[in-house]
Amino acid sequence: MTTLRSNLLRSHLLSISLGIGTAASLLLASGRAGATQPLETFLEAARKSSFDVREQVATAEQRNWEHESAFGRLLPSASARGVYTRNQYAAEIQVPGQAGTVTITPQDQFDLFLQLDVPLVDLAGYSRNDQARHLARASGAQVEVSQNDVQRAVARSYYAFIGGGALVQAAERSEKIAEDNLAFVITRHQNGVATELDRERARATLEQSKQARAESELLAIQAARNLETVSGIAPTPVVEYPVDDLHPEAPLATWLGYKDTPADRVQAELGQAAEYGKKAAARTLLPTLSANGQERITNATGFTGRTSAYTIQAMLSWRLDYSAYSTAQAQAHALDAQQVRAERSRRNVEDDIFNAWERVRTGIVKSASARVQAEAALRAETLSLARYQAGALTQLDVTQAQRDAFQSQAQRIQADADLQYARVLLRLTAGKSPSVQPSTLPTVQAKDLGATLPPAAPAAPAAPASTSPTDVPAPR
Repeated sequence: MTTLRSNLLRSHLLSISLGIGTAASLLLASGRAGATQPLETFLEAARKSSFDVREQVATAEQRNWEHESAFGRLLPSASARGVYTRNQYAAEIQVPGQAGTVTITPQDQFDLFLQLDVPLVDLAGYSRNDQARHLARASGAQVEVSQNDVQRAVARSYYAFIGGGALVQAAERSEKIAEDNLAFVITRHQNGVATELDRERARATLEQSKQARAESELLAIQAARNLETVSGIAPTPVVEYPVDDLHPEAPLATWLGYKDTPADRVQAELGQAAEYGKKAAARTLLPTLSANGQERITNATGFTGRTSAYTIQAMLSWRLDYSAYSTAQAQAHALDAQQVRAERSRRNVEDDIFNAWERVRTGIVKSASARVQAEAALRAETLSLARYQAGALTQLDVTQAQRDAFQSQAQRIQADADLQYARVLLRLTAGKSPSVQPSTLPTVQAKDLGATLPPAAPAAPAAPASTSPTDVPAPR
């Protein structure tokens, strides 16, 4: 009876192991990365609905209208002014040879003034208008920077969500193995084959698996919440996992050659704005020329007897003061400070590109190694089961091999997710589209991992073949 029960449990354990191996193989052979919604869906939603982007869009509109205001001060302006005056006494005279009196100033006086002001020469105003124009353009480029930052956050949360889903599934399977193991050990203990130590160890392993599952579920829930916060879309459960083709990126020098990132455009526009701010401050020391015309309509006709009359004036203004000189010097140093900020920003962009490129390079090695590790763990699982059936290993060895197989699968999925995120981050940092075009290199299959590991650093001749023209355009 004991032998029959032992054989049944052994067959049950064999079926569990075969099911696990099949599921792991399916994970290795899965297609491209993703949850139910692709990454592009979250990126597109974040570019429109993100709080940071919406705030920056409103700020850009504010800067555009500030530019229009500066431009409006260079255009002619018209004004109208009506005045009612109550005089205590009317001014009237008797004109010889005429019957009645002539009113010079009526007791109820009405005046209407229509005026047109035309700035003719205002060099400081022209420079202030140019400064406002470049500030508006810088604000528009800052919208792209905000969108870029939001897309980085979305990509990071997206791949964290995928990795979290893999951890949850691995934890669930580990818990199921621990439950089956505990039932198996309890039966062996009842039959006098296993010790009480084996039974308590199996119970402890099960409780540890439950804790690991709870922790992984917490991480997955937090990742889903973060992804919804940054994109505005609630992700659906993960149904497939990333498998990167392990192609190398273009050489680092190619990526560092991209100098038209959103951050570069912002600094370029701010530099122009600072330049024109310096000119505007210096040109306040120059004279300005303007003209105005005024039409007056009144019932106080005076001696002329005309109810309307116009005047035209040309005005040359020139003001010299120490405040204008000090402001010019301040703006000159503001330009120097902006040039330093532009240099620092460019260096930061290059550092980000360098770090992202290195993350891709090392990620390729780690992902390839994780695949080899996963394949080896699956083989070890099969071998341990066979040796257990032959009586050469203990049941604990089989359980450990199965747990290692599951953990290696989760690590493989996480390594591929990290690698794909690094590729997206590299493109966003360089100011390119986050879409990763398929490589022209052959796709690395699970069966080929042991013999076709990619190099730690891509060779220069292989780089053009690994990226399509639409993926990495020529640097400007």
